[in-house]
Amino acid sequence: MKKFMSLLLVLVLVFSFVGCNSTATEPANTGSSNTGTETSTSTSTETNEPEEVYVVNLGITGYPTNTNPFTQTQQVDHNALRMYETLLTQDAHSLEYVGKLAESWTVSDDGTVWVIKLREGVTWTDGETFDADDVVFTYGAILDNMEDENATFARKADVKMIDKIEKTGDYEVTITTKSSVANFVDTPLSSLRILPEHIWGQMSVQEMLDFTNPTPVGTGPWKLIGEFNPQNTDLEYERNDNYWGQVPHVNGLLYILFENSDTMFQAFRAGTLDMFSPSGTQATALETEANVVVLKNMQPKLTELGINSWDDPASKGNPLLLNPNIRRAVDFALDKQVLVDNVLKGVGYAGSTLVPKSAGKWHLDIPHDYNPEKAIELLEAEGFTKFETVDISGREVQVRVNDKGEKLLFRFALLTNGYAWHYRDSMPFIVKWLEDVGVGLTIEPMDSATLGATMKLDSETFSDFDMYIWGWTPGYDPGFILTVLHTDQIGGRQEVMYSNPEYDALVDLQITQVKDEERMKTVYEAQQIIYNDAPYIPLYYQGYYDAYRDDKYEGFVQFAGDGTIFNDATYLNLKPIQ
Repeated sequence: MKKFMSLLLVLVLVFSFVGCNSTATEPANTGSSNTGTETSTSTSTETNEPEEVYVVNLGITGYPTNTNPFTQTQQVDHNALRMYETLLTQDAHSLEYVGKLAESWTVSDDGTVWVIKLREGVTWTDGETFDADDVVFTYGAILDNMEDENATFARKADVKMIDKIEKTGDYEVTITTKSSVANFVDTPLSSLRILPEHIWGQMSVQEMLDFTNPTPVGTGPWKLIGEFNPQNTDLEYERNDNYWGQVPHVNGLLYILFENSDTMFQAFRAGTLDMFSPSGTQATALETEANVVVLKNMQPKLTELGINSWDDPASKGNPLLLNPNIRRAVDFALDKQVLVDNVLKGVGYAGSTLVPKSAGKWHLDIPHDYNPEKAIELLEAEGFTKFETVDISGREVQVRVNDKGEKLLFRFALLTNGYAWHYRDSMPFIVKWLEDVGVGLTIEPMDSATLGATMKLDSETFSDFDMYIWGWTPGYDPGFILTVLHTDQIGGRQEVMYSNPEYDALVDLQITQVKDEERMKTVYEAQQIIYNDAPYIPLYYQGYYDAYRDDKYEGFVQFAGDGTIFNDATYLNLKPIQ
């Protein structure tokens, strides 16, 4: 009933603003809503007055596709996994790692033996007791299948440095690594969600990978209401009153799918949304409104132009793009600062290297060189000195050709999801800049599920693209984003099917370097290789605007002081203003 009432309230208020005719651009992929209050049909036995129910409504423009932590790869799916917990987590204020399902941990002097004391008194949402068996099962399911290419566990890269995991007590596990691991507290201890052995342990490997997990059972502060269905338009959680830690102050969270940014923006202005991520134009419009707070969100983010770099004969990508000089020419042709200024409205930085600028010391600072003359020089050096007129969506475009008749004309996958507004707003600039140097693009609109399928080994459309724009929120440690382009991740996290043994070796080495100065040198060398090879062309490290109303809830937490308010600390700390 809460779901019906929340949706009804949102729709009534949104449609009352249809005549406002907003022209604002689409917001990012997180947003929210500000009713939060509903009236329950149950009555208080003491007062016979309806109890107030507070549900925080969060608007989304991309719906989760998956509630299976073993196979989840898309960032949008995180919203559907809030019932699960990891062993550790990063504190939203200090960025220090603190215990979640782990109560404490110690590591041997050589950095290879981790003894983890687990939290007692934790129960799964079906009433079963959490213990060491669940942790050993979750890690073991992946570790036992590391060499099986058909066992497509998404988190294999997270545990590749683990030699073994053992149960050394009812509430203790010991993990032995092959060597010291620099960011072990981050990956895997803060990345691998623990699953209930009494449910998943009864399945075969293939059953685990195929499991749609419609009614997830977790240990976290939220419980999914109803069954998960990727075709739905809303996703609702209720508070887990039996949670071992701080129980949320609000009754639930409701994620509502919006088809476009205008309705989400109008819902926020109507007072229906509690919080959302406006575009730059929308943020400007909100700055003078009462009871609205607009914040800049500068957490580490990367938006990349990805280029199909798979050199396998089965690749469906354009083989011309296997030439790194052609890929580098694309990079030189792009005026990325213009994208920051005009698309992001100044909230972000021009991209150059793989690790985002907000990651601090781990970012290799190579200022972007917008140099169309250099782009032309590279293309002509590869033999593309002639031109041919082609038709692109009814336009006559001059593209470069070589003596073999090969054209610099590529397919470009462009996401239609609402969170991809800045991808779409960037495209007119990118198309023009590339046409200026003789490169043509044929735009192919598609949603994230369709694009994601082109990056899965078992998909009929695997590698069936030339270029795309997509992005990551990789966190402050460089380990995750570096592993994305590791050969092991082809068919997993990696989208561009890039392989370079020298790069792989550096990524594997930096994980073992516990001294920051040694690791930093290796991280920089790895970034330099990607900069030179250009399978990823970082467009920008985008910031966002977050907005919330301060007349309904208090307790919003900006991660790391300048990051997003859409985080677990906010959801736990939000309190209705009485």
